[in-house]
Amino acid sequence: MTEPLDAIALAAEVIAWLTLPIGVVLLAIGFGRRAWANRYRSAKAVITNVDDRDAKLRWFGEEGDVHETVSPLTGPIPAVGDARTVWIHPARPGSARLDTPVHDGRALLLLGWILTGVGVIGILVSNLMPFFQ
Repeated sequence: MTEPLDAIALAAEVIAWLTLPIGVVLLAIGFGRRAWANRYRSAKAVITNVDDRDAKLRWFGEEGDVHETVSPLTGPIPAVGDARTVWIHPARPGSARLDTPVHDGRALLLLGWILTGVGVIGILVSNLMPFFQ
């Protein structure tokens, strides 16, 4: 017959085996995503053309070359000549982001920390529970 403390230790070990590896993998991916997002630099882009559903943005690269992208319209319709902030990654200077990369990887890090914490608590409970008998 299984003692209640043995059942709790077994359940905690199963929870640790499930959550700890997933949490560590999510932390690694989240830190990698944050490292990638920290390399983005902001630049000013000018709206050169406005259609029914999209606007064309143009900005200068670091070496003085001109880049251009099409952005879907959200919110109020901008006028030609309006300035917008875009974020450019050095590995892809020809494509820009319109949203800030500040939040990239945060959800992965939060979930990774939670699952890793639950896994560590599960390991502690499963290893310390036999001492309470």
